[in-house]
Amino acid sequence: MLFWFVLVLFSLLTVILLCVPMSKFIDWQKNHRQQTNIALYQAQQTQHTELANEMAQRLLQDEQYNAQYRPLSAVRFRPIFACLLALLVLVASFAYYFTLPRYQQAQQGQQANRQQHATLAQSNSQQKNDIHLINVQNRLRQDPNNGETWYQLGQLYLFNNEFANAFESFRRAKILLGDKPYILGAMATVLYYQAGQKMTVQSQQFVQQALAQDPLDTASLSLLASEAFLNADYAQALTIWQQILDSGRSTVERRSIIQSMQMAEGLQRATQQ
Repeated sequence: MLFWFVLVLFSLLTVILLCVPMSKFIDWQKNHRQQTNIALYQAQQTQHTELANEMAQRLLQDEQYNAQYRPLSAVRFRPIFACLLALLVLVASFAYYFTLPRYQQAQQGQQANRQQHATLAQSNSQQKNDIHLINVQNRLRQDPNNGETWYQLGQLYLFNNEFANAFESFRRAKILLGDKPYILGAMATVLYYQAGQKMTVQSQQFVQQALAQDPLDTASLSLLASEAFLNADYAQALTIWQQILDSGRSTVERRSIIQSMQMAEGLQRATQQ
């Protein structure tokens, strides 16, 4: 901030100094002529006293003439040249600033600030998830036979990448609630990510069972879309994601799916070129 203040102040001073003619302050022609006349008058007065009155009259006339006549300055500075020079100073200053390490340091500082905000947001989300996890666990202690609560616990464990705990929670929910499509899709998702985003035989079976009961099961369709995207089958991934959006279900994260579709469309165009 201090650098920009100094730069603007320097530029303003440069424009002011260049736009004001120096001849208004120093009329060197007039001063030189006055000094010459005075010296000549003094010399003539000492050598020829009889001409003193005549020289005094000449000096008086010359001074009266100088008072009426203002010689043009020998230096002319047009305003357009001053503006161009000031602009050149500004451009040079900006160019010099962008070559300084301080500019790279400022860019790095902004990037670090963005990363810090992202980390802080992720940390806040993690803290909220941990609080929710504790609340769900407390509810299960009071009612361990609530299948929906076990399903919610599995979702929280899946968010924390605790795949073993997530699968066990979904398994308990499946025992209590039966082979619900959304539970089967969740179990398939756990196995998929636990295997490093690879479709295993068991996860494929869960997906088939879920879609047989509910062809629009969000978890199962999202898993198939992710698998197609990772295999560079962008057309198939776009078709499945569009199918999820058209389902109109409240559990669909539309913004995330639309962003994934935009990425798939861009990659698809790149491969077709």
